[in-house]
Amino acid sequence: MMKKVIFYTIFAIGFLAACTSPAEIFENEVAQFMSAEALENEFISEDKLAELPEPVQHYFYYSGFLNQPLSGITEILWADTKIKLGPDQAWRDLETRQYNFTESGSRLAYMNARMAGVIPFEGRDKYHNGQGHMLGTLGRLIKVFDNHSREVTLGGAVILLAEALLEPSIALQEYITWEPIDEHTAGATLHHGDITVSGIFRFNEAGEFIRFESSDRPYEISSGVYEPKPFSIDLEEYHEADGLKIAGRVYATWHLEDGDFIYWDGKITGLRRNVKL
Repeated sequence: MMKKVIFYTIFAIGFLAACTSPAEIFENEVAQFMSAEALENEFISEDKLAELPEPVQHYFYYSGFLNQPLSGITEILWADTKIKLGPDQAWRDLETRQYNFTESGSRLAYMNARMAGVIPFEGRDKYHNGQGHMLGTLGRLIKVFDNHSREVTLGGAVILLAEALLEPSIALQEYITWEPIDEHTAGATLHHGDITVSGIFRFNEAGEFIRFESSDRPYEISSGVYEPKPFSIDLEEYHEADGLKIAGRVYATWHLEDGDFIYWDGKITGLRRNVKL
């Protein structure tokens, strides 16, 4: 009898653990990360921009972030997001929530979709303290992926770097270094422990940040097998939100041997800066 009790207790614990959804994990991690951020009472001043390449400085002026408070925690407000899971697959609509954390150089994103129009899919993408993790479940109970690999970590670092000017408080942190290239282009490198990734930021005449490019993000060519591939993020349709000029549309592309694979597309409606618990 006792053996049965022990068996069913262990089974119940395992079942409940499996039932901890990515949404719950995301909410718990957001609260945890928020409690650790302490960036307060600082502003984006001209002095802080002095060492940046000229087109990056121009972006701060154009976008209206100059003289705004530094933001320790920023929620990026997404709408109409969609994803392709492979070059030959159809677009899937997503609900997307995302927070970026300035001092620690962290990023949390939650995605919710319907597979075959019926089965709920949830995913949580995390980059924190130089470690990445991607978790996905079907129907809340079935793990589709639970990946802590170095390749996922490198991918998370590249995305955080690419988004450094969406919330440009991140662009001013010591873990990111900048180098000038020309009047419309700058290079940047993100360093976290043994993780180092780099990319190119491109700007137009108006000062808008319009494209990020990197060859440091690994692409999964088959299950568990990765190769670095050229990767880009394009930003368009700048608009004003709460006195700031921000990109309205963002799409991400893998540049593969067989052609370009646009796998992510979404609209940014605004930023919630200096979010509090």
